[in-house]
Amino acid sequence: MLIATCLILFAGIGNFAMHRWMLESRHPMVEQATGGVRRVMGRQATYVIEFAILLGMLWWAQSRWFPALMLYGVYTALNAATIAWIKGPPQR
Repeated sequence: MLIATCLILFAGIGNFAMHRWMLESRHPMVEQATGGVRRVMGRQATYVIEFAILLGMLWWAQSRWFPALMLYGVYTALNAATIAWIKGPPQR
């Protein structure tokens, strides 16, 4: 359980870094997806949502560590895939 909690915490740090990169990229799809939430709840609202997801997974890992670890791993992989898609292929 402790290892799962540590892995979720480290993945959470990576997710926050990817989240910040996405917001600072100013990509039109990111602006469209987060614009409504940021307009209604404030500029930092998406960080609060990201933190709530992390806290929820850490809380869930205390009782059912394997599903929490797998679900947060999939979430992290999807974030990484989104970053790769936004960044696009390398330019020559």
